[in-house]
Amino acid sequence: MSCRVLSDDQIKNLARALINPCHPPVIKTVSFDKGKDELPAMKFAASLAVFVSCITIWSSPARAAAIRSPDEVCFDSCQACLKPVRFDETLWNQTGLLKPCYSPRAIISLYLCLDVYCKPGARTAGLVPLNETCQERAHTVLPPFSLISNYSVEDIAKVRRFEKNETGQSHTFREVVIPSEHFFRVWWDTLDAVAYTYWYHFIYGAAMVVFWAVVVAIGIINHVGQHIAALRMVRTKSSGSGSKLSNFYTRTLGTITTPATFGDRCAQKIGWGTVPPRIQSLTLVAFLLVNIVLSIHGYRITPENFYFETKKRQILRYASDRTGIISFANFPLIWLFGMRNNILMWLTGWDFGTYNNFHRWVARIATVQAIIHSIGYTLLVIDEGGMEAFINWWQYTFWWTGEVATIFMSLLIGASFYWIRRQHYELFLVVHIVMSIIVLITMLGHVSIFGGQFDGLFWVPCFIWVGDRVLRALRIAAFNPKFWDTRATSIYNPSSNIVRLVIPWSTSLYKPAPGTYYYIHVLNGPRCWESHPFTVATVSDEGQPAAKLLGEQVPLLEADNAGTSSDSAETQSLYPEACNMSFLIRPYDGFTSRLRDTAEAAWPRKVPQTVLVDGPYGHTQPFHLFDNVVFIVGGSGIVVPLSYLQALTGPIAPKSVKIHWAVREPGFALDVLHNDIGELLGSSNLSIDIHLTAHTPRDELNDWPSQVTLHHGRINAPSVVRSTSEKAGSESVAVVACGPAQMADTARKTVVELLHNGVSRIEYFEESFQW
Repeated sequence: MSCRVLSDDQIKNLARALINPCHPPVIKTVSFDKGKDELPAMKFAASLAVFVSCITIWSSPARAAAIRSPDEVCFDSCQACLKPVRFDETLWNQTGLLKPCYSPRAIISLYLCLDVYCKPGARTAGLVPLNETCQERAHTVLPPFSLISNYSVEDIAKVRRFEKNETGQSHTFREVVIPSEHFFRVWWDTLDAVAYTYWYHFIYGAAMVVFWAVVVAIGIINHVGQHIAALRMVRTKSSGSGSKLSNFYTRTLGTITTPATFGDRCAQKIGWGTVPPRIQSLTLVAFLLVNIVLSIHGYRITPENFYFETKKRQILRYASDRTGIISFANFPLIWLFGMRNNILMWLTGWDFGTYNNFHRWVARIATVQAIIHSIGYTLLVIDEGGMEAFINWWQYTFWWTGEVATIFMSLLIGASFYWIRRQHYELFLVVHIVMSIIVLITMLGHVSIFGGQFDGLFWVPCFIWVGDRVLRALRIAAFNPKFWDTRATSIYNPSSNIVRLVIPWSTSLYKPAPGTYYYIHVLNGPRCWESHPFTVATVSDEGQPAAKLLGEQVPLLEADNAGTSSDSAETQSLYPEACNMSFLIRPYDGFTSRLRDTAEAAWPRKVPQTVLVDGPYGHTQPFHLFDNVVFIVGGSGIVVPLSYLQALTGPIAPKSVKIHWAVREPGFALDVLHNDIGELLGSSNLSIDIHLTAHTPRDELNDWPSQVTLHHGRINAPSVVRSTSEKAGSESVAVVACGPAQMADTARKTVVELLHNGVSRIEYFEESFQW
C-alpha cells in the first residue's frame, strides 16, 4: 500500500472514530496479534479501521479501473511487513509507512525486500509514489536503489529474517532486516486477495448498469424494427398487397413476447401480486441470476490472512461488501425506472407498466442484497466481540445509518404489495416518497466514511428525481402557461355511474393524441396535491388543424367536425368550447370517489372544476396500419377504442374496426353512443357489439341505435378473437384488450394459441395502466 494514500494518523483517527470513545484504544502497531489487554470490540474496530482505509485506496476510480498488478502487490507486501518494525534510529513520530523517509535502516530493509522478493517493476510501481510522499510530508528525498548495490548475494543471505511475532514496540532492531519468506507470503496472499476481490466488487457493481444498457439497446433495436415494419405495412397497404410477418417475428410473438409467464394468468392476480408477461419475466429472471452469480463469484480465499484470520471471516466480509456495493449500484436504476418522465420509454417504446415492473424487481433484489450486507456485518461484529461490540457500533453514524437504510428498504417492499397499491394508492404514494427520501439520506450517511467516493450513487437518484419534477413542470406549462387557471367541468349521472370530466386544451402546445393519458390534479378539491392518470376518451377539434404529437411519429388524422359534436342540448352544454378533451372516469375510492361526490351533489348540472393537467404521457399505437382491429373492452375501458375511433374511421383506416364492449349500466352505454361516438356509428368499417352483463328491463332495450348489436352476458373473448381471425384470412389483425383481468388474459391466451397454430398476422395489445 502506498503511504502517500494511507498514513498512521489516518488509521489511528479512523480507529478512534469507530470504537467506543469511553475506552480509547492504544494502538501500538497496526499488527494483528491478539493482545490480552484489548477488548474484543476494540480489536475488531482497529482491524476494521485499517481495512476500511484499504478499501478507500482500492476503491478509488483509478484503482477500480484495473486490478492491481503483481508489482504493486509485491511492493505493498514489503511495506506491510516492515511497517510495524521499530528501528533504534527512529523517533516515536517516525514510524509506520513514513519510516523509509527518515530511517536509513528502514529504506535499506525495504530495498532489500524488493530485491529478494520482487521483480524490478515493483521499484517503479512503489518507490515513485513513496518518494512523492516523502517530499510532501517529510521534506526528504529517497536515496537511489543503487544504495544496496554493495550487498552481494552472500551478504543478503546473512541479513536477519524476522517473523510477524518479532514486530511491535516490544522489539527494536539495531540492524537491517528482511521479512521471512513465510511472513512475506502471507502478506502477499492477503493483499493480493483483497485487491482481486475488490476489483470484482466494482466491476460487478458496474455490471448492473451494463446489463440494463444491453436490455435497453435490444429494446431500441426492436423499436426501430417496428417502425421499419410499420413503414413496410404502409407501402404494402397503399399498393393493396399483403405483408406477411416473418417467421422469426411470429415465433417470437408466440413464445416470448405475448404469452403470460406461467399458464394464462398475466393481468389476473396470483397470490399477493401479478406476474408480468413472459418477456419481462425472462428479463427479470436473467437480472436476478446475474445478481446471484456476481454476488458469489470473484472471491479469493486464503489459508492465512492478516486482515481476517479465518476463512469464515473472509467470506463474510467479502460477501457483505459485494452485496452492499451491488445493492447501492442498483439505486440509480431504481429511481430511473420509477419516474414518469423516463426517456427510456421513448427510446424503447415500452410503457410505464413495463418499467414499473423493472423498478419494483430491481428494488426487491437490491433490498435482499442490503439485508445480506447488514446480516454479514452483524455476524462479523458479534463473532469478534459479542453483543457488547454490536451495541457499541450503533453510536457511529455510518453504522446506524446503514442499518436504518436496510430497515426502511425492507419496509418499502412490504408497503408496496399489489393489494396496498390497488386499494390505498394515495397512502402508498406518500409512504413511498417519504421512505425513499429516508433511504437515500441514510445511505449517504452510511457511505460517508469513504470521503465522497460513493456519493455519486446518492446524487444520481437525486438528479433523476429533480429532472423528473422539472419535466413535469414543463409538461404542465406546455398544456397551459396559466396552469393554475385551467377550467374544467364534470358531471355525474347515477344511471351510468361514470364521471365525465371535460377539459379545454386550446392553450396546449400539443394536440391530445390517441391512447395517451394525463395526470389530473383538482385544485379546488380538498387534496389538491393528489393526482390520478386518465386516458383521453375523445377530443373535439372544431376548425383547428391537427397539431404535432408529443414524442410520437404516428400522424393523427384531423377530426371530422361532424363526428365531434352532437345536436343534443346536453352535449352542447358539456362542450362549451371548440377544443376539449373528455375523460370517462369510473369512481372507486379516494380521488375518483371525491370527483363523484362533488359532481353527484350538483346532478344534473355540470360542476366547474379548476384542474392542473400534467401530460401527455404514453404512446399512440399504430392500429391504423392493421387491416382489422378488434377491441375487447369492459366498463370504462371503452375509453381506449374511443380514443382511437376518429383515426380508425378516417380516410386511412383499417378495413374493419370491431368493438366488443362489456358494460353493466345501459345508461353508460347509451351516453357514450350518443355523446362520444355519435355520427361515427355510420362509418362503413365500424361495428359495435355491446354485452350487457347486468339484468336489463325490456323497456330499456328500445332506444338503442340500429347499428349496435346487443348481447346479454359477458364477452366470450376466445370466440371473438377466433372469429375475427377466421374472417380476416390472410389480412392482419390487431387484438386490443382493456378491462377485467380475466377477459384480457383469455384474449391474450387465444392470440398465443393462434400464433402457435400458424396464424402469422395477428398481434395482441393490452391497454391498461399499472401502478
